[in-house]
Amino acid sequence: MDDAAIAALEEELKTEKGFSSYGAIVEWLKEEHGQDIEYATVYAWVRYRLGAKLKVPRPQSHKQDEKLVSEFKKNSASFSSV
Repeated sequence: MDDAAIAALEEELKTEKGFSSYGAIVEWLKEEHGQDIEYATVYAWVRYRLGAKLKVPRPQSHKQDEKLVSEFKKNSASFSSV
C-alpha cells in the first residue's frame, strides 16, 4: 500500500460510517485507489498497524421492548457488584 492509500484509509476509518467488513476495505482500496491487496494484508494493516476496529454494532431485534432492556441493564449491574 502506498502512503496516500494508508492516509485515506486512516481517515475513512475515523469517520462514523467506517466499514462493515475487511472485505469492504479490500473493495474500497481497489475502487478508490486502484490497489489490489489481499484480505490478510488488509486485516493486518487495519488491526495491528493502524490499531483500528470495524464500527459495526451487533444486530438487535426490532421486536425487543426498550423499557425491558433498560430495566435488565439496571438489574444486571446490581448483580455484578455482589
